[in-house]
Amino acid sequence: MKKLIFLFGAMALIACQEEKNTTVTISGTVTNPLSETASLISNDRSGTYTDTLDAEAHFEITFDLEEAKYMSFKHGQETTAMYVQPGDVISISIDPAEFDETISYEGSEASNFLAKKYLIKENTVSREFYMLPTDSFLMEASGAEKEMLNALATVKAKSFVEDQQKSIWFQWAGQKLNYPYSYSYLKGEEAKLADNYYDFIGEIDLNDPSLLEEGDAYNFLQNYLESQLKALEGKTMMASLNFIDTTFTNQKIIDKLSYNQLKSHFKNVGVEGADELLNTFQELNSDTLKHQELTTLRDDMLKFSPGMPAFDFTYPDVDGKMVSLSDFKGSFVYVDVWATWCGPCKREIPYLVQLEKDYHNKNIVFLSVSVDQDKDRETWLNMLEEKEMGGVQLFASGWSKITKDYMINGIPRFMLFDTQGNIIDVKATRPSSPETRILFSQLLK
Repeated sequence: MKKLIFLFGAMALIACQEEKNTTVTISGTVTNPLSETASLISNDRSGTYTDTLDAEAHFEITFDLEEAKYMSFKHGQETTAMYVQPGDVISISIDPAEFDETISYEGSEASNFLAKKYLIKENTVSREFYMLPTDSFLMEASGAEKEMLNALATVKAKSFVEDQQKSIWFQWAGQKLNYPYSYSYLKGEEAKLADNYYDFIGEIDLNDPSLLEEGDAYNFLQNYLESQLKALEGKTMMASLNFIDTTFTNQKIIDKLSYNQLKSHFKNVGVEGADELLNTFQELNSDTLKHQELTTLRDDMLKFSPGMPAFDFTYPDVDGKMVSLSDFKGSFVYVDVWATWCGPCKREIPYLVQLEKDYHNKNIVFLSVSVDQDKDRETWLNMLEEKEMGGVQLFASGWSKITKDYMINGIPRFMLFDTQGNIIDVKATRPSSPETRILFSQLLK
């Protein structure tokens, strides 16, 4: 009899295992759709799932999922975070006109929390937030942190809750690290910090390698590094590598921080003194392949040094006429790489329009290259008219030759070329920067 009971129990267990539901169904209707598709993208890049909206702007995406994943829902250029578990049936409602404010997920407490978490940060972190006196800043940050934790209390998925509790702590700890420098930059004076202001750093082990595995935790590590370097006189890349060497003991953390710091430096600052930096990096970092990779990057970035020949490009203007950068030899050329969907790009437009007007009769050409997709050409043309954008306007039909040649991974990107068609700066200051006018005045005497 006991054998029979054991046999039936084993069969029941196997049946339960076989019946585990791994099918996920995510459906919904998009109000005021911006494109013809809706997509789910795994954050670990293990899969992308897409459906075309029907005549009623409805979509339904079905796929198999073995374990819970963080994913992104995408429609048009907008994305939002989701947490999807095997067997989930989730219904999404959204109006892209107010993307983050309207999205809701029936059937996913965790995804609804992620949407709330995003809005709480959006409604708290701003220029004014960093200009508050220290006590007021800490009160605002603490209030937002508690609001996130209260919203998380409605979620039952244990592993998700534990993960998000850590994420919330690191997110606001990172803001506290950013505050002193941001306050000083915006107010023109030092923030008044209590002697125990940085005590919160002692709540974690800076040499815990698990900090490398989660985005907010790693961002905190980077913010910690930057905040400490800002306190050093004459912050340099060499100072950064030396600080990593003397502060951290875990080799995995040393490897990742030193690699990312030097890579960012070569890409965004320049390659001056690169040989000495690479030698120091080689002694510090245990991954010889990373040293070779950064050496190759150094060599690639040398092509953008001042005085090097520009990489030519050719695109159609508003009338379809093909125009090249090389057509303007004999004049300085200020290039703006942008797109109609890019918020920071659009914020620069009024400054760019005024700059073009002020220097209209000088020996400088203002050349804007849109990386909008072909389907958005009418939107581009309408914006040119609406914003009264002057200069030469070209349409690149997406991320094409100009972005590949100049290693452009983010926009807006401004570049400046001399009268001989050579590089002055492929990461020139923006129109809104006072330094831009100072430079133009020097060049166009």
